[in-house]
Amino acid sequence: MKRLVPFRKPLVKSSSIRDIPMQRSIILFYSAIKSEQTKKTYTFVLNKFREHFIIKDYNSLISIESKKIQEMVEDYVLYLRSKNSSYGSVHNVICSLKLFFSMNDIVCNWVKINKMKPERKKLRGDKPYTTEDLRIILKQVSNSPLWNSLIHFISSSGVREGFSEELRIKDLGDMPNGCKSVKVYADSKDEYYTFITQEAVIALEEYFAYRRKKGEKLSPDSWVFTTALNPENPMSTNLISGWLAKIVNKTSVNRGECINHRYDIPIVYGMRKRFDTILKSNSKININIAEKIMSHSVSIPLDNHYFKPTLEVMFDEYQKAIPDLVIDQTMKLKIELEKKNKQLSSLEVKDRRIEDLENALSRVELNMNQLNSKLS
Repeated sequence: MKRLVPFRKPLVKSSSIRDIPMQRSIILFYSAIKSEQTKKTYTFVLNKFREHFIIKDYNSLISIESKKIQEMVEDYVLYLRSKNSSYGSVHNVICSLKLFFSMNDIVCNWVKINKMKPERKKLRGDKPYTTEDLRIILKQVSNSPLWNSLIHFISSSGVREGFSEELRIKDLGDMPNGCKSVKVYADSKDEYYTFITQEAVIALEEYFAYRRKKGEKLSPDSWVFTTALNPENPMSTNLISGWLAKIVNKTSVNRGECINHRYDIPIVYGMRKRFDTILKSNSKININIAEKIMSHSVSIPLDNHYFKPTLEVMFDEYQKAIPDLVIDQTMKLKIELEKKNKQLSSLEVKDRRIEDLENALSRVELNMNQLNSKLS
């Protein structure tokens, strides 16, 4: 077995993307990445790798011969395994390094490297929040228009992480019954649509009113979620997860056992998981449309290219989940009451139509009898 390279403290402070000039090697690397969040994650991984071996910059890294690079990657994977890094963490590291070196024409034996991943363990962090959990969390942030709106937004739309860094007011659209459509990752290959409930819309409008009161002028190009300290920039994914963790930790919500810094209920994804569970537990909702709203691949591979339901069709399916997505008890009861009233109205209309048909039939029968009498 090759020598395990111990971790060595870097001679300089940890470098960020801003510390190193844009070199050709990193420009090529970035040209293959479409998502801003993926770019940040992969850059972080690459910098950790570079610092581990005390390599000055990216171009210096690719100047090393490929055989030596192979050994470095292998040793780094072994180092991560010695630190009990999870399968997922090591997988992300390998994906990041593979892309960087491949884009710079450095050939490694990635089949061999992939076989060095640690054993897959039972996944943690795959449980959803309950609706009661969200009520408790919302009570904790009742005085914050931002966090009240953000929690309602994520839980009622099931948006993917990273949404806040690209979402502008113009990406929201009006829908029936006080709901809104949400265009996520607008104008990118990953663009997709989801929706937010009338409950979330009310919270969002209160947040916008709060920002206007503070003197901010909102326009279609304004970010949907920002911070009071820097309204010109959108809220980052790290800021959302970091602050939300602090908020949830102050509540009685039990996120389960924590192993290797992972809880049974992930801090942000737990809301998306709840959304997914609600949609797919409803037998009245078309499963393929539910997958589209989640931005998942549909069950039949070919359908991913040809299956393009309209926004209206998707919303019709989404509406079926609203009673379960709504968090506030009063709002939930109001929606259920409106639903029952519509059903009663529909039944009354049907009854009137049946009565009209019966009356029409009676008149026809009367006319037929009169006609038969004349003929006889």
